[in-house]
Amino acid sequence: MASHGWAEFFTQDGTPYYFNSQTEETSWDKPDVLKSEDELQDSGDWVWAPHESEGYVCGQITNEYHTGETEVTTEDGEVVVVGKKEKHRITKALKGSLKKNHADLVQMDEISEPMIQNNLRLRFNNNQIYTNIGTILISVNPFKRLPLYTPSVIDDYIHKGKRDMPPHVFNIAESAYRHLVDDKQDQSILISGESGAGKTEATKQCLMFFAECAGSATGVEQNILLSNPILEAFGNAKTLRNNNSSRFGKLISILFDGRARITGATVINYLLEKSRVVYQLGGERSFHIFYQLICGADADLKQKFALWNAEDYYYLSQSGCTTVDNIDDFQEWQEMVEAMKKMGFSEEDKENVFRLVSAVLHLGNIDFQPGQDSSIRTDTCIVANQDCLDICAELLQVNGQDLKEACTNRTMVVRGQAPTKIPLDFEKASDNRNSFAKKIYSHLFDWIVKKVNVGMAAPKGAVRSGSINALDIFGFEIFEVNSFEQLCINFCNEKLQQHFNQHTFKLEEQLYKREQIKFEHVEFIDNQPVLDMIEKKPKGILVVLDEEIVVPRGSDTTFLNKINKHHGASKTFQEVRTSKSEFVVCHYAGDVLYDVYSFLEKNKDTLTMDLYNLIGTTRLGFFKGIFPDLANASTGRKATLGAQFRKQLDELMKLLNTTEPHYIRCVKPNDNKAAGEFRGLMCLQQLRYAGVFEAVKIRQQGFPFRYTHEDFVKRYGFLKPDITAKHAKNFKACCRELLGALKGKFQNVQIGNTRVLYRAYEHRQFELLRNMAVEKQSIIMQAYMRRWGAQQKAKRLFELKPILQQAISSRDLNTIKSAIDQYKDVDWDIKEILDARRLRDVIELEIDITNRLNSFVNQNHEQVYDQMKKATEEAAEINFTSDLVNKCTEIVYNITERRDCRAQLTEATQNADRPVLEEQLQRAQSLGMNVQSDPVMKAAQAEVERIKKEEQLVAKLEAEMAQGMCVEWDHNTINWQGLEQAVTAATSFQCRTANGVRKCTEGNLLVQIRQCLWNEDWPGLGVVLKQCVSEQPPFSNDEVSNAQEELSHKVAVDDVLARLQQAIAEHDQDELAYALEQGQRLGMEHQEVYDGHTLLNNIIQARQMLQAGIQNVDQQTLDEGLQFAATFNYTREEVPEATHLLGEIVRLKKELATGIHYMEKPIIEKAMEESEAIRLEWPSMDEAREILALSEEKFLQKQLKTANTLHDPARAIRIMIKMKELFFSSHGKLFVFKTYGNLRPPEQYAKAALLGRDKLRMNMLLWVKHPIPTSLTFLPPQFSKQSVKLFKNILGYMGDRSMSYPDQLAQDLLNQGLATKEVRDEVYCQLIKQLTQNPNPQSQQKG
Repeated sequence: MASHGWAEFFTQDGTPYYFNSQTEETSWDKPDVLKSEDELQDSGDWVWAPHESEGYVCGQITNEYHTGETEVTTEDGEVVVVGKKEKHRITKALKGSLKKNHADLVQMDEISEPMIQNNLRLRFNNNQIYTNIGTILISVNPFKRLPLYTPSVIDDYIHKGKRDMPPHVFNIAESAYRHLVDDKQDQSILISGESGAGKTEATKQCLMFFAECAGSATGVEQNILLSNPILEAFGNAKTLRNNNSSRFGKLISILFDGRARITGATVINYLLEKSRVVYQLGGERSFHIFYQLICGADADLKQKFALWNAEDYYYLSQSGCTTVDNIDDFQEWQEMVEAMKKMGFSEEDKENVFRLVSAVLHLGNIDFQPGQDSSIRTDTCIVANQDCLDICAELLQVNGQDLKEACTNRTMVVRGQAPTKIPLDFEKASDNRNSFAKKIYSHLFDWIVKKVNVGMAAPKGAVRSGSINALDIFGFEIFEVNSFEQLCINFCNEKLQQHFNQHTFKLEEQLYKREQIKFEHVEFIDNQPVLDMIEKKPKGILVVLDEEIVVPRGSDTTFLNKINKHHGASKTFQEVRTSKSEFVVCHYAGDVLYDVYSFLEKNKDTLTMDLYNLIGTTRLGFFKGIFPDLANASTGRKATLGAQFRKQLDELMKLLNTTEPHYIRCVKPNDNKAAGEFRGLMCLQQLRYAGVFEAVKIRQQGFPFRYTHEDFVKRYGFLKPDITAKHAKNFKACCRELLGALKGKFQNVQIGNTRVLYRAYEHRQFELLRNMAVEKQSIIMQAYMRRWGAQQKAKRLFELKPILQQAISSRDLNTIKSAIDQYKDVDWDIKEILDARRLRDVIELEIDITNRLNSFVNQNHEQVYDQMKKATEEAAEINFTSDLVNKCTEIVYNITERRDCRAQLTEATQNADRPVLEEQLQRAQSLGMNVQSDPVMKAAQAEVERIKKEEQLVAKLEAEMAQGMCVEWDHNTINWQGLEQAVTAATSFQCRTANGVRKCTEGNLLVQIRQCLWNEDWPGLGVVLKQCVSEQPPFSNDEVSNAQEELSHKVAVDDVLARLQQAIAEHDQDELAYALEQGQRLGMEHQEVYDGHTLLNNIIQARQMLQAGIQNVDQQTLDEGLQFAATFNYTREEVPEATHLLGEIVRLKKELATGIHYMEKPIIEKAMEESEAIRLEWPSMDEAREILALSEEKFLQKQLKTANTLHDPARAIRIMIKMKELFFSSHGKLFVFKTYGNLRPPEQYAKAALLGRDKLRMNMLLWVKHPIPTSLTFLPPQFSKQSVKLFKNILGYMGDRSMSYPDQLAQDLLNQGLATKEVRDEVYCQLIKQLTQNPNPQSQQKG
C-alpha cells in the first residue's frame, strides 16, 4: 500500500471506486495522487457545447471571439464554433462522469440533456439498448440482432424474484404481469416512438414474454403470436425510416383467467394509413401483402387473379422500390399463409382476401384519359385500357360497364328533383378510383382484424379475471409537410403525454404522502390547453373541421379562416400571416406547421353514392360483407374520420385510466437504419417528444431511491452487524441507528412509514461503503468455498478410486461399466478412470473380434478371407491372443501363401518362364496344393512339359543352321531343305520362349537367304537381308555376312548411289544402312556415303534413345531422343509414338502430383490406372500406392490434414462429415438413440410434471410442440434447468413454437453448448427427439 493510503477497487459490474486505508475515506472520483500526468493535465474545465448533428459534444473552451462566438475543442481534436445565440447552451461538464454507465438515468451524478445523451450513447455502443428512468424504459433500436430474447433470457426474467435485473422490455412485461397477479388490477404497457424506433418489435417481445410466462390451457397464446405475421403483412410497409413500419396503431388486450393464464386476446386498430395504398414516396413501398402475394402465389392463383410482376402495377411501381434488403417476400408469404390457416381462416376466406387485394392492384391500373370527341363536354373522360377494367370487374364480381360508370360519373341528388349524373374529368375520375381502392383496402383490413380476434378469442365459459393491454401507437410526428393525419397523430400523443405526466406525478406524490415525509411539490407541464384547443366544443380545431364539411361551400380555406379567428390569440396557436393554407399548433414536443390542403376531403372519408351502389350489385358476398354500413350509406350523416378517431381515443383513455400503466419509449438512433450509428441530435429530439426529460426531472426532484425498511437493512445492515442484531425485527429503528453509525453525510435521508428514501448523492455513498465491505467478505467466502469444494471432490475421489481399481482387477465388463457410471459426477479424470475406460474398450473389442471369428471359422474360409484377415489384424493391434485367434491367424496365413503362389504360377505360365514355374511348383507341393484339382497348377505343369519339347526342337534347328550354308560364294554347297524342315517343325509347334521365337525367325531368314543365293535372286536376297537388319537385335552371322558381301558386289555403284540419295532424302534407316554397307564393300568414297554414314548414326542413336524411352517409359530419355531427332528433322518410326507417350507421361505425372497434393482419391486412382497401363514408373507412384492402400478411415484423416494445411475449411467440414458417417456406419449400434445409457426412464421423466404424465411418458423420445418438464438425460439440477430452456431454443428455431429471431436462438444454443460441456449430449438428444416422427417437413429440415 502506498504512503498516501489510496487504492483502486472495482464493483461487481466493473465500476472503479477508491478507498483510503488510512482515513477510511471512500470516493467514486479518482484522487489526484493516483492520476497520471496526462490525467492531471486533462483535469481542467470541460464543457458541453451544442453540435449540429451530435446534439452535444464535450470539450474545452479554447477561444472566445469579440463577435460573441465561442470556440470549443473536443477530446478528438474537432473544433466546434458556437454562435452568440447558442452560447447560453454551453454548460459545465463533469469529465469524470463521462465514462460511467448508468442503467437508470435518475442515478446519474448530473442530470442534463448532454449527460442523458452521453449515457445513452455509451450504453448503445456497448450493445446495452435498454435504459431505465425509474420504472420507465428507454429502448434504442440497434438495427441488428442481439442475443437478448432467447428462452434463457426470458426464463431469467420470469424467475428473477427480488433480484435487480438489467433494463429490458422483459422487465416491463414481468412487472405488468406481477402487478396483475398481486394487485388484481388491469395493466397497460404504452409503447411509443417514431417510425423505425422499434415499437412493433417491443410489442412482439412483450407478447412473447406473456406467452412463455403465463401460457394457457388451450394453446391460445401461440395464436396471439401468430397474429403478428398476418397484421404485419396487411398493416406494415417499408418507409424511408423503417423497413417494417407499422402504418396503423393497435391496442392488444391479453385476457387472463383466475389462475393468471391467458384465455384470449383482442386487437383494436387505429388510423390505418390508407393513402399508402395509392401513393408512396420514392424509395418506399405499399403494404407488404401486395409484394408477398406477387412473389408467393402459386401458378394457379396467379392465373386466376391475373397477377404479374410488381413493376406492372401503377400503385406499386410509382415509388421505384419493389424489393427490400433482408426481407424475403416469398418466405414471409409462406409464414403469413400458414398463420392464417392456424388462426382459422378458411380456404374460401383466404381466396376472397387475396381476390380483393388483387382487385385493388388492377383498379390502380385503370387509365383515365380526357374525352376525345369534341361534340362531348371537355370535362369528360374515357377508360384507355378496357382490359384492365374488365379484369377488375371480374375480380369484384360486378358489371364492367357499371364499374366504368361509377368511376367516371358522380350522381348529384337535389331534394325534390330527379338524380343528375355529372361526368368527371380524368383527374377527378382518378381521384374517385383511388378513394375506392383505399376504402376497399381499409374495410378489408378491419375485417382481417376482426377475424384475427376470433382466432384469439377466449373459449366459451372462460372466466376473465384481468387483462394486460399493450399499446403500439405512432409517435409524435413533425415532417416538412404536415397534414390531417399528423394532426390526429399528434393529438393522440398529446393525450398520452398528459396521461404520462399525470401518472408519473401522481405516483411520486402519493408515495411521499403515504410515507409521511417532507417533500417539495413537483410541478409538471400541463398540456390541457392544447387538448382543449383541438377537441373542445364548440371551437376546437377538429370540431370546426367537422362542421365545415356540412356547411354550404365549406372548404379548406374557410376552415383555416375560422380557426385563425377562434384561436389566433391563443398561446398554443400561431396564425401564419404569410400563408393562405398553414397554421401552427404549439405542442408539448414542439411547434408544428400544418397545411390544410385536403383536410376536409380526408376527414370525410367517404365514397360517392355511385360507388356504394356499385358495391351493392356485387355477386361476391364477401365483398359486400366487409361494408357493414352499406345499407345506411345513403341515409343519415356518416361520422367523419376525425370524429371516429376522437371516439376511439376517448375510449382508449378511459381504458388506460382504469389500468396501472407501464411505459416504453422507443428511440431511433439514425435515419440510415445502420447498426452502430448513434446520432445525438436526432435522439435528443425524440427524447423531448417522448417527455423523457420531464420524467427524469420529476423523479430527480423527488427521492428516486426508495427501499423498504427490511430491504435497506438487508442491503446495508451487515456494515454494522451489532446494530442489526440489537434491533432484530424492528427494521425501522434499525435504519435510524444505522444512519447515525455509518460514516458519511446522510442528514437528507428520509425515513418514512415503510421505506427509506434518498437521492443519488446518498446512494453513491451507501454503495461505496457496501462495496468495500463486500470486497473484504468476498475474499473470505471465496477461500472457504474453494476449500469446501476441494474437500468434497477429494472425498468423492477417495470413494471411487478403490471401486475403479477393483473393477479393473476383475476384468469383468459389467463391473467396469458400473464403476465408470459412478464416476459421471466427477469433472476431471484420474489415472484409474482412464485405465478403466481403456480396458472397457479393449474388452468390448475382444468380444466383438471373438464373435466375428466364431462366425467366420465355420464358413468357407476362402469366401470370408478378407473379413477374417481384418479381424485377426485388429486382434494383433491390441495383442489379443486365444486358440481361436491363433487358429484363424494360421488359416489366413495359409490362404495368403496359396494365393501368392497361384499368382506367381499364372504370371510364369504367361511368360513361359521355366525356372520360375519349376520353383513355384515345388512351393505349391510344400503348401499341400493339389495339382490335379487346381487349374492354375495344372496349367503350369503342362507349360513346363511344353517348354521341354520346345527346347528339343530348337536344338535341332540350331544344328541345321550350322550346316548347308554357301562357302566362299560357291552356291553348289548350299542345302536349305533340312533347315526348312526344322523351321517348319518349330513354327508348327508354336514356340513361346524368347529363345525359341528368335531361333525360328533366324532359321526362316537363313532358309530364304540360301534359296535366294541358290536361285541367284538378288532383289529377293536384298529384301531378306534387310529383314535381318531390321530384327531387334539385328540378325547377323557368318552366313548372313557372306550373303551381304556377295550381294554388294552384284549391285552397280550407280544403283548404290541412287539408293543412297533416296534413303538420305527419306531418312529411311533400313535403306540407308543397306546402301552404306554396300557402298563400303564397294569401296565407295562419294560425299553421299559420308553424309549417309552421319545420318544413319544419328537415326540409329535417335531410335535407340526413343526405343529405350518407349521400352522403359522414361520421360527424360524420350525428351532427349525427340530433341535429338528434331535436330536433323527425323519424324519416322518411333517418333510419333514417342511424342504421344511423352505427352501422356507429362500429363499423368501432373495429374498424380495434383491428386497427391490435394489428396483426391479419384484423381490418384485414375492417374495410377493409366500409368500402369503404359508401364510408367516413378517415385511418386510408390507414395500413391501407399495412399491407396490406406483404409478409408486413415485416408480421410490424411485428407482432412491436407485440407487444413491448404486452409480449405469448407472441404475440411465435408471430410469431417464423411468421417462421422463412416464412424456411425461401422459403429452405428453404439448410437441407437433409445439405448443411450444416460437417458432418464420415461416414468421418471413424466413425474417431473403434475398433469399429463401418460402422454409425456409415451412421447418422451418423440417430436412435440410444447416445452419439456425436465431434461431427457440425467443431469445435475442446474444443468437440467438450463436444458429445459435450451429446448425452447430448439422449438423456436425449428418453427414448432412461434418466437422471434430463430437464427439468434440457434446461435445461443450453440454458444451455450460450447460453453457448457455438461449439456451437449442433452442438446443432441433433444434434437433427435424433435426429428423423430416430426410431421412438419420445414421443421425437420431445420433440425
